[in-house]
Amino acid sequence: MYKLFFQIILVHSTVFSHQFFLTTTEIRLSENQKNLEITIQTFTHDVEALLKKANFNLANLGSVRESNEIDDFLIEYLSNNFIIQDHYWKYLGKKIDGDFTLFFLEINKFNSSSNVAVFNTIFMDMYEKQQNIMNVYGKKSVQSSTMTIEEPAFKFEL
Repeated sequence: MYKLFFQIILVHSTVFSHQFFLTTTEIRLSENQKNLEITIQTFTHDVEALLKKANFNLANLGSVRESNEIDDFLIEYLSNNFIIQDHYWKYLGKKIDGDFTLFFLEINKFNSSSNVAVFNTIFMDMYEKQQNIMNVYGKKSVQSSTMTIEEPAFKFEL
């Protein structure tokens, strides 16, 4: 269902020249329920626009010859725009797969019995209509929210 949703958006964005400003984030407890695994899926076009705005050369983006400065910049950008209350995530890397770029983050030894707030303003500094969808897969339920400029925060409980 998740991939079908993005395929539909991809077709529409190609036809309507990228009128969708969207990221999707999945948060899951690891199998051993000790770590929080986070995957952020974005359009590669948006990542490239962000990097161009910061004057990066995109010639080697996604290759082994890509500048380490790009990852450093993206880590700082994500650190400022994707915040999980009282927790620090670790950047595991990214994967550029054609039209999509995935960022992989992890919180080691995640321990929270109460609601946890997430602040997600990725690309909201670039696009006024940006929406960031978040799906949190807990032990018993799935919690979802769509963050916007007006409401960039979401609380969840695992």
